[in-house]
Amino acid sequence: MKNHSSLRYLLFLFGYGVLIMLGFQLESQIQIRAEKHFLLTPVFYYSILFPIVIGILMAIPLHIQSLRNRNSWHLNWRKLIIFGIPSLLILLFPAYYFTLLAWGDVLGFADLLFGNDRLHFLSGIVLGFTIINSIEVRRPSEE
Repeated sequence: MKNHSSLRYLLFLFGYGVLIMLGFQLESQIQIRAEKHFLLTPVFYYSILFPIVIGILMAIPLHIQSLRNRNSWHLNWRKLIIFGIPSLLILLFPAYYFTLLAWGDVLGFADLLFGNDRLHFLSGIVLGFTIINSIEVRRPSEE
C-alpha cells in the first residue's frame, strides 16, 4: 500500500509541475500578445486567477475522502479570514498601484509587495488552498 501512495504522490507532483509549466508558458504568450495590442487586463486577470486555480487543485486531493462523506459541511470562517484575507490582499496588491493612495506612505513594507511575482504567486496558491481547505465536514456529534 505504501508503494501505491508513493506512486500517487509522484503522479500528483509530476501533474502539478506540468500544469505550472504550461501555465507559465500561457502567461508569457498572453503577455506578448498584451504588449503587442497594448491591453494589460488579460495579463492582470490571469496572474490573479492562475495561482488560485493551482491552490484549489492542490487542495482537492486532500478533500477527496471528505467529499465521499455524506455528513453536513460547514465553512471554517476563522481559517478563511486568518489565511484568506491577507493572501487576497497580497494577491491584489498590484492593483493598488493604479489607485491614488500612496501605499508606500501607509505601509512600510509596500516596496516589498510591488513587483514581487513570487510572493504574488505564492499568496494566490495559499488563497486557493485555503478556500477549499476551509470547507470542513461536520460530524453528527458536533452539531
